[in-house]
Amino acid sequence: MKPLTPRRIALAMLTLTWGLPGMAQGQETNAAPPSPIELSQNPLNMPGIGLEIRLPVGSTSTQQTMNREVFAEVLGEDNLWRMTISSRTSANKNLLPKDAANQIRENLQKSFAALTPSAPDKDENFQSFAKMLDEVSEIKFSGGSAFRFFLRQPAPSPNVPDLARGVAVINMGEGQMLVWDMTAPFDNYAIAKAAMDATLKGVQAADGKLAVPDREFALKTGQALIQGIDPARMREIFKNHGEHFYRLYRQSEGTDEETEIGYRRVRSWAGKRSDVGGKGSISVAEGKVPGYLVEIQARSLDEASQGLPDPIIYDSKGTYFVSEDFTKEAWNLVVIIKRGKQSTTFNEVGARDGFEELLITTATPSGSNESYRHKIQREGYLPMPLALILPTILADTKATGDVAFYTYRSDSAAVTFRHDSIRHDTEHPDRYIHHTSVSLDSPQITKEVDDKGNVLREELPGDRYWEETNVEKLVKIWRAKGLPMD
Repeated sequence: MKPLTPRRIALAMLTLTWGLPGMAQGQETNAAPPSPIELSQNPLNMPGIGLEIRLPVGSTSTQQTMNREVFAEVLGEDNLWRMTISSRTSANKNLLPKDAANQIRENLQKSFAALTPSAPDKDENFQSFAKMLDEVSEIKFSGGSAFRFFLRQPAPSPNVPDLARGVAVINMGEGQMLVWDMTAPFDNYAIAKAAMDATLKGVQAADGKLAVPDREFALKTGQALIQGIDPARMREIFKNHGEHFYRLYRQSEGTDEETEIGYRRVRSWAGKRSDVGGKGSISVAEGKVPGYLVEIQARSLDEASQGLPDPIIYDSKGTYFVSEDFTKEAWNLVVIIKRGKQSTTFNEVGARDGFEELLITTATPSGSNESYRHKIQREGYLPMPLALILPTILADTKATGDVAFYTYRSDSAAVTFRHDSIRHDTEHPDRYIHHTSVSLDSPQITKEVDDKGNVLREELPGDRYWEETNVEKLVKIWRAKGLPMD
């Protein structure tokens, strides 16, 4: 995501400044808004932000990804107002939402200002034509607070009405903000303000079990645990993890019937960068960099197409590497979708050198390749090989409690917040119960982990389970059910 610099704020927040074609004007200045504002029962679809946002009834919205950032545009009922909601990141990880809101307000006012004379030894003064309607103030919601303001934005010409401009900022983590930008013809100010405030008050934190202060503490705890493992011990963890097989099945409600959905093989080892492949794109010296690796091969069946002559099958293989000092990371993921004799291949390649950004390239059968970058910070970032066998690593530390990290996920093409809660199993004192949420708004996964860190069983949403097995048992089950294992 792009840094929240003053200049970038001014440019980004001016996207709706000049003219709003099709927006209706009220008949009376600051007419009283309808009361109360009713919110939709269905939350806005903005994955990965960790918040449930419900819009006023009658409004419409569109969502998209811009440079891998979540972005939504909302149009109020009868076109009375318009609002955008987008994620932003500041290079200043200590930036508070109130300070960010004041920073945006100041930049907006400066963009509609005239300079006034000042003494040589004094700061430059300006007189803004964008007058404040409501100063930066706190709006509380379930699980947090927003800071928002409204100002009157002058029209670019006499034939265009002035605008009421409202901006709100919500904190989503260290330096991570969700910015709301509302505009409306000035005559609709009261209606627009009521709609924004009702929407903000209706926000709910999706992960109510871990408040923002607890998230920050969990991030620091997780980082301390990982940094406390020296390279020699980490090599042993990856070697000892070895190879494991799992079957994925659905438990039919009220019966003992188990429907096979997929299987996977997870293997980890201490090796070198060249184990990932890509010899033609890296130097000999780069290929010899020592580190830790995880490889996952999996097959899953498309449940909706089962029973058809040519059911859909998903095969994947991902190999993930990180150097011993965690400064270098690389992976190669191949996904093949099969249907009868036809197949389609997708590929994702990722790399990192340092702690500034991830470079990711995807390739599709159409030949369209896309490269994009994700900004990261060293504090709290967890490389993918460690994320993939995290229960094993945490079991080695014997730690219990809450830990959290930021890690990249291919399925969402984003760096997301991951929260893990580790407790002793009261029924089996030598085991752990591991609750994992791989993003702020994802369902919780429950894992049963033995004292060596081996995942014995995972409970997924929808009565689905990953269960440890061996290759002989796996083959026997799938062949007995006539399932494809080519």
